Amino acid sequence: MESTSLYPPLGHGEVLQGLWDAARSDRLPHALILHGPEGIGKYHAARWLAQGLLCEGGPGEPCLSCGPCRRVQADSHPDLFLVDPLAVGQDRMTIHFIVTRENRPKSAYSGPSIENFLRLRADEGGWRVVCLRDVDSMNENAQNAFLKALEEPGENTLLLLTSARPDALLETIRSRTVSVDLSRLSMADTLHILERDALLPGLEEPAQREVLARWSLGAPGKAMKLAKSGGVPMRAMIVDLVAGRLLPDEAGPAFWELDGEFPGKTPAAQRRTRSAALMDLALEWLLDGRRQAARVPLESLAHGGVLEPLGGVPEGALESCMDCILQARQDVSLNLSPEILTERVLRSLADLSGHSTAAVRRP
Repeated sequence: MESTSLYPPLGHGEVLQGLWDAARSDRLPHALILHGPEGIGKYHAARWLAQGLLCEGGPGEPCLSCGPCRRVQADSHPDLFLVDPLAVGQDRMTIHFIVTRENRPKSAYSGPSIENFLRLRADEGGWRVVCLRDVDSMNENAQNAFLKALEEPGENTLLLLTSARPDALLETIRSRTVSVDLSRLSMADTLHILERDALLPGLEEPAQREVLARWSLGAPGKAMKLAKSGGVPMRAMIVDLVAGRLLPDEAGPAFWELDGEFPGKTPAAQRRTRSAALMDLALEWLLDGRRQAARVPLESLAHGGVLEPLGGVPEGALESCMDCILQARQDVSLNLSPEILTERVLRSLADLSGHSTAAVRRP
């Protein structure tokens, strides 16, 4: 797959153009937080905005051919600093990304910090840009350390934060940044991105891409994540359990053999991640079933096309099943056996088939 720095972020062009216009007229704030639903391309938009500022012809749409653009594409531009914890094997944006600490755990991030970068002058004489991915993963210590950068960023410096949960940030950070709202993509743009990455596992077939585009509700990043984690066959398993087409004893072995990428540093951690993915998906599907019962239009629901087995299931039975899954989700985070918890969830889902008007009745 080619670098996304070669592609403009679909769906966000008008917002980015307005920010480049502000930069040309010296009205661009020194700190922005690009926020919106998970998977809509916020970090890609932040990098594209930075590339347009650093481009020889900028501020504006990057040309992709000048020296600065090529250096951005190669992640080697000296005036662009990227903070992406997942890309360096970290789960959270800890204080070590923000400031340099001599004493740190062996497993902590040990690369250059924002503090180091901001001490430098612009190497190419223009903007200096810091792009931070998913800043809501910062703990309170990291957020407090980041305040200094927000208060004293330096000349021609732009801090670009991205977040799906800006409310998780301290008020002192939110008050020092200008909020920029990014929206979900259209179905057409979402499909275009999935087609561009059709060689990724789970995206090879047009039918799969259409299902995932509908499911993600305009968030291609979420669609890709679902494809990598076997979301389509996993959802089919949940639907078949409630429809009575699959028994828990059959579903269990099939679930653990599903192809997919489940992060974790050990096999046990990967099993916990796999189990949690099933629980999260089941809860999302059941919530859509409740929305359907409340007469929310099916076309606006991520799972609107596969809710038939929930027809006739009483509200009390849904509540009981969701409570069971929520408890299991909490327990799997406490390192309890993912195998036992998964079996509990599968049986709870299968119990709903006794209420479903669409369930297959076995002899």
